[in-house]
Amino acid sequence: MSTLFVTQSQKVTTMKSLSGKFKHAFLLVGAGSVLALVSSAGCGATDGTGAPASCSGLDATSKAQATIKAYGEACGKLNTRATEVEAKWLAVCNAINADLGEDSTQTDTAKACAVLNKRVKAALAAGVTVSLDVQADCHADVSVQADCEGKCQVDASCDVAAHCEPGKLVVECNGACDAACDIQAPTATCTGTCQGTCTANADVACTGECTGSCSDLTWEGTCDAGCTAMFSGTCGGTCTGKCDGKDSTAACSGKCEGSCSATASGTCAAQCTGMFKGGCKAMCNGSCAASAAAQCNGKCDGTCTYAPGKADCTGECHGTCAGSVKPPTCTGMLDCAGSADCHASCQGSAQADASCTSTAVLQVEGDAKLYTAINAHISDVKDAFALTLALKDPIVALAGRTSATFSALGDVGASGAACVVSSLSLAAQASVSINVSVQASASVQGKASS
Repeated sequence: MSTLFVTQSQKVTTMKSLSGKFKHAFLLVGAGSVLALVSSAGCGATDGTGAPASCSGLDATSKAQATIKAYGEACGKLNTRATEVEAKWLAVCNAINADLGEDSTQTDTAKACAVLNKRVKAALAAGVTVSLDVQADCHADVSVQADCEGKCQVDASCDVAAHCEPGKLVVECNGACDAACDIQAPTATCTGTCQGTCTANADVACTGECTGSCSDLTWEGTCDAGCTAMFSGTCGGTCTGKCDGKDSTAACSGKCEGSCSATASGTCAAQCTGMFKGGCKAMCNGSCAASAAAQCNGKCDGTCTYAPGKADCTGECHGTCAGSVKPPTCTGMLDCAGSADCHASCQGSAQADASCTSTAVLQVEGDAKLYTAINAHISDVKDAFALTLALKDPIVALAGRTSATFSALGDVGASGAACVVSSLSLAAQASVSINVSVQASASVQGKASS
């Protein structure tokens, strides 16, 4: 019987770690009401900051209008990024479809990915096993949020340090930090924990994806030297044992069970003697990408976190910094009357600018052509997954606002009202677009609805 096991591990850092695991397709944003908004208000040009042009006449000294302006900028940025991600999924699905010999001429993302979804579902129905593990680390610069909140007057009306969610206060630092210090890639060296990919010349304990050599005696991944014992998966060399259930001592285009002489992709009960890439639960020599922070003594492509007491923290200090660059920023919930909406919008803007690193481990047993087609574009697949994960929650949060949300702040004026309508339209468009990307991510796995 066919099985599909998908684990999408998300590590999204917006100034501080926020992690979670997703074992199924993403929850979809409700699109019924937002479609009405899209049709009722046009997108139009922007004012140069990302906000709709209708927001250009707002008074920055008015708390209500400054809050609306921040919302407009966040909606504009998130809508732009959501459109980019949707376009990326269109390119990914068409590229994989072309390699599979399927229709690759669709210009609509949903239709292009539906073609791929149908192909993957057909493989699953035929007994093929597919496993995809995507891990992502996305980080938004704390300065983006801090600059936004300064313009939105959060500091003037709220003691951020006193009203921030415990453990979520961060300050840009250039000096001694009495708490954890996060340094972002690129870093020359990391002697702390790395959330991302740690590359070192010595063995490191790895509980994620290893590229290089892995000391595990059993593994799941790809070994260019093959597998000598209890192999199950796709073989690029000679398969000795069973090929799709039949005796084999030759090349196998289907599922190989037994041993494989070269490019073995699947599971194995013998150590890989060549270049390995996949899940490693032992020592890795090369690069290790883990969803949970791992000790690193090398180059960290992601977020390197040093223990409290670092004398020369040039990143984000989660405590008190002797050389603070700017006032502290709250990366979680902010309990200040009149500042919550502004704070949420500024977080959205920061997340729209987030940069991501990601890894993916793909296993396809019983369909070599499907494995080859998806694996050829795995870099684009994992990047699209990462951006979809990073954008989904902030778009949902901002799309939930209404005109009443801003009217409650005070007199927004005619300019403010016009900006709200245009901004809500952008938020609606972003919601529709990110829904398409969510469906596309499910299509790669054969899990999208028909």
